[in-house]
Amino acid sequence: MPLVWRQRYGWTAFCGPAGAHGQPSCGRCLQVTNRATGARTVARVVDQCDNGGLDLDVAVFRQIDTDGGGVANGHLVVEYEFVGCQD
Repeated sequence: MPLVWRQRYGWTAFCGPAGAHGQPSCGRCLQVTNRATGARTVARVVDQCDNGGLDLDVAVFRQIDTDGGGVANGHLVVEYEFVGCQD
């Protein structure tokens, strides 16, 4: 995809328990919400992972880690849902 498409959102790898996996999820967008703070953002799925959750791009992680708890713990507890991308 063109650079402008790739720069529209931060990136995530998706392997969560809900939603399409693998190729069907690639290019779709997720709204990701930090359960501890309620901070949220939209990230585009660009890869798969195998840890049962999301692998967030560091910029996305920092954007929703508003209280520093994610850095302190080495992970965030999040909720996510597929949303429409604004392309």
